[in-house]
Amino acid sequence: MKKSLQAELQRHAPLTLYDAIARYLDYKKTLVGKEWLAKLADRLRTLLPDVSVNALTPERAEELYLEETKRVGKFGVVKAATHQACLRNVKEFYAWLVKKKLAIGNPFQDVRPIGKANVGKEQPRETDARLLDSLLFAKAREGNEGALALLIQIYLGLRPGEVLDLQVGAVERDGLKVTVKKGKTKNAKRSLDLYPEVAKLLFAHCQGRKEEQRVFAANLEKRPATDWMYKRLHAFCKEAGIRKFCPHSLRGLHSTLALQNGATSYDVAASLGHASFSTTARHYADPAAIDNARVRRVVGVIKGAAPKTLEAELASLSAEERDRILAILRS
Repeated sequence: MKKSLQAELQRHAPLTLYDAIARYLDYKKTLVGKEWLAKLADRLRTLLPDVSVNALTPERAEELYLEETKRVGKFGVVKAATHQACLRNVKEFYAWLVKKKLAIGNPFQDVRPIGKANVGKEQPRETDARLLDSLLFAKAREGNEGALALLIQIYLGLRPGEVLDLQVGAVERDGLKVTVKKGKTKNAKRSLDLYPEVAKLLFAHCQGRKEEQRVFAANLEKRPATDWMYKRLHAFCKEAGIRKFCPHSLRGLHSTLALQNGATSYDVAASLGHASFSTTARHYADPAAIDNARVRRVVGVIKGAAPKTLEAELASLSAEERDRILAILRS
């Protein structure tokens, strides 16, 4: 009878935050990579106490966040970017709880972030990018998989974790197309065209291997942390004679070169008569097509090719694609 009563009490006990976090992570694991999942778990448990999901008041939520902004960690007081990320994640977590009817409200909803976060990473200059690109190609041709991983990040603009999560089965058409199946956000899934010279190296690296095998660091039992790419990039920067950059700098470099060299989002929106590019992207442009156009522009800059004119871009399209674009321009 005692065991039966204990089981019944447990069944009717209020859901605690740590049990709720476990459920949330189980839901998230189909959407994000393992490394991001671990980081999310750490952020939620850092900010939240293990109490009933409905025990926190807005006042207590404010106090918990304020305490986190003053916490001293391994490298000193927690940075604004870190505690603000924790707050964002907790707000999203509680929104999910409310949606699932596991909580009656979100006590963190009106908690405001404190301080100003330093965002963005210093990026290589174009001259540094070309030096690094040349070295990475030479190393990748010698069979260095770290160099190949970094080339993929430069030419596709992927997150470090997305590169390390790539499986052999995601590489298609002799390496010319790479499919990202999951990443940090729900929009991470996408299929991208890869620069042919990198594609050849990638295809050779994947040939004869099982589809479910990781493309990189397959010799390791588990997928390595993103430090795997940091260490290799730092070593290559030193060898190239340029200052050290982090993998996120390469992702930023990709975006910057794409915007600086070629049609801007404003130009595209203006030509279609839209107030902003978001309308163009939402109603007319395939997200994968936008990404692929950006990839082609990055290749052109790093390899020293001049950006294409509108006429040249149109000439490179199929007749059906040209007709669709011209119909939109006329409307």
